[in-house]
Amino acid sequence: MLQLLEFTSDNIIATKADNQLKAGDYEKLHPIVHNILTNGKKVRWYLEVARFDQWSDDKFLQCISHAEDFEKICCVGANEDDKRIVSLLKPFKNAQIRFYPIKNKGEAKIWLKE
Repeated sequence: MLQLLEFTSDNIIATKADNQLKAGDYEKLHPIVHNILTNGKKVRWYLEVARFDQWSDDKFLQCISHAEDFEKICCVGANEDDKRIVSLLKPFKNAQIRFYPIKNKGEAKIWLKE
């Protein structure tokens, strides 16, 4: 499940994922992505992972459109095992992608805004 966080603003989409991400989760993001692109900006995505098990049948990744319009993706994980999520973000080939431990999420937000 994916929930939007208050940190979402301008061209930053801030989310928190718990457990599996499904195709319906991206449907929540798509209108926000479209709005950012309409305003002539690139998308920056903050993805905090509370407990990441897996993408659900890769449907989340299959339904992603505008992947080439993501500029930065910041993954923040509760533990080192969550770092594997970075390898699953291959469709975002134009984006700079970084992983931060949860204790450094402040640094992650600063990097995303730079």
